Amino acid sequence: MSRYVEPSSVSGRVVVKGVTVVDPLDGTRTPGQDIVVEGDRITSVTATGAPVAGAHVVEGRGRFVVPAFLDMHMHALNTPEDVDGTYALMLANGVVGFRQMSGSRALLRSRREGTLPRPIGAPALKATAGDLLTPLNAGTAAGAVQAVREQHRDGADFVKAGMTTRETFLAALQEANRLGIRLGGHLPADLDPREAARGGVWSIEHLGPGVTVFAAASSREAEVRSKNATRKLPPIPKVKLPGADKLVMKLVKGMAVNPATGTSELEAHAYNLADNSYDQQKAEELAALFVEHTTWQCPTLIRVHTQQFGDSPEHTQDPRRRYMAPGELRAWDKSAKKFAKLPDDTRKALRGHWAAQLRMTKTFADAGVPMVAGTDACGAAGIIPGFSLHDEFDHLAEAGLDPLTILRMTTTEPARFLGEEGAFGRVTPGMPADLVLLDEDPLEDHTALRKITGVMRDGSWWSRADLDATLDRIAAKPGAH
Repeated sequence: MSRYVEPSSVSGRVVVKGVTVVDPLDGTRTPGQDIVVEGDRITSVTATGAPVAGAHVVEGRGRFVVPAFLDMHMHALNTPEDVDGTYALMLANGVVGFRQMSGSRALLRSRREGTLPRPIGAPALKATAGDLLTPLNAGTAAGAVQAVREQHRDGADFVKAGMTTRETFLAALQEANRLGIRLGGHLPADLDPREAARGGVWSIEHLGPGVTVFAAASSREAEVRSKNATRKLPPIPKVKLPGADKLVMKLVKGMAVNPATGTSELEAHAYNLADNSYDQQKAEELAALFVEHTTWQCPTLIRVHTQQFGDSPEHTQDPRRRYMAPGELRAWDKSAKKFAKLPDDTRKALRGHWAAQLRMTKTFADAGVPMVAGTDACGAAGIIPGFSLHDEFDHLAEAGLDPLTILRMTTTEPARFLGEEGAFGRVTPGMPADLVLLDEDPLEDHTALRKITGVMRDGSWWSRADLDATLDRIAAKPGAH
C-alpha cells in the first residue's frame, strides 16, 4: 500500500474515448480514436464508435494521449524502505518507469526474490546497476574486473562507473564487453570520450560529467586536458573492512548532493578554457563518432543546472520543496550555503558553462546522437522527483530540441536504449496500459506534457482530481527523497 496514493476506483475495462493519439515513433496525430484497455494492456485503438460494454469511459474529446514517461537516470531505490513519496510524485507527473543508477547486492537480491516495495501506482524498475564502481571496489584494474564479474553474477542489468580512472574504467569496460553486460556512467577526467566510445561504453551521463567531453570539442584540447585534473576523493579504505561499503556510500551520497561545491580553481579554469576555445567542427566530429558507435547520452540538464546554479533562488526557494522530506531539505540547504562560499570566479565559471552544455546538447541532437531523458532525482539538491522530468523537458527545449524529439527521449528512445524496442513507448494494441492524457498538443509545444488531465498506470486510471489529492497528501506529510 501507499501512504499517499489512494487506490484507483477505475480499472478493469476502460475506454479513453474520442481522443487524438500521438505516436512518438513517427510523429503522427490520429484524432477521434477510442483506446480500449483491459487489465494492464491496451487491447484496441480504433476510430471512435459505439460504447464498449462494461467499460468505464474517460472522455478524450479535444485532448491528446501519449505513452507515459520514463526517467532514465534516478536513484529512487537508494531508500527502498521509504520510497512512497517519490513514487507518488512520479505518478502525479506521468512518470511510470525509471532506470536506477545506484544499486547494491541487497537491491539485486530483493529484485530476484520479488520483495522490492511496490506501493499503489508505483513506477516500473526498468533497469538497475549494482554497486557503483569506486576506489573501494575498483581501485585497481583487477579490482574493477572483479567488480564487474560480481555484478554480472548477481544479475545487474548494467554496471555504472562512478569514481574511476582511465585505467580502471577501461579494464571494467573490457570485462563488461566480454561478459555481455553494459557499462555506462561517469567518464573519468583522464579519459578521452572518443576512447570510451570506441571501447563500447553504453551511456555517458551528465554530458561527462565535468569538462571531459568538452575538452574533445576544444581547439586547445591538450591544454584543457592538462587542467582537467582528476578530483581528489575523500579518504577511502584500501581494504574491504566490515561496513566499508556503507561508509563509501555515505561519502558518495554527501558528495552527490551537489558535486559542484567541490570545484577547485583549477577545474574552474578548465571550464573557462574549454568554453572559450570551443570548436564546432570538433564537436560535430565527436557527435558523429557517438552516432557511429551508438554511444548513448543522458544529459540530465536539470541536474547540471541545479549544480552550477546551486544557490539560485529558483532552486533554493522552489515552492515544490514542500513535497520533500525535511531531512532532504536540510542537506540541500547546507549544500547551497557551501556553494555560495565558493570564490566568485569559480561560481562565474560554473554558471558560464551552462551555455556550452546547451550548445553541446543541440549539436548531439542535430547529429542524431541517441539520447534519453533523465534527472538524477533522489539525493541531488534541488531536484523534485516527477516534476524534475518536466524541468528536464524545459531545458532540452532551451537547448533547441523540438517537441517531438523531447517526447521520444522519454518514450520510444528509452525502449530502444534498454533493448526493448516495441515493448513499450507507444499507444498501440498489446502495449502496456501506461498512458498520459493531455489538454494540449505535445507536438506543438513541449509544455503540453505537463498539462496532464489524467494518468493511467498498469490499466488503472487516476483523474486530475485524484492526482491533485495525491499531491495534497504529500504536502501535508512531506516524504519524498
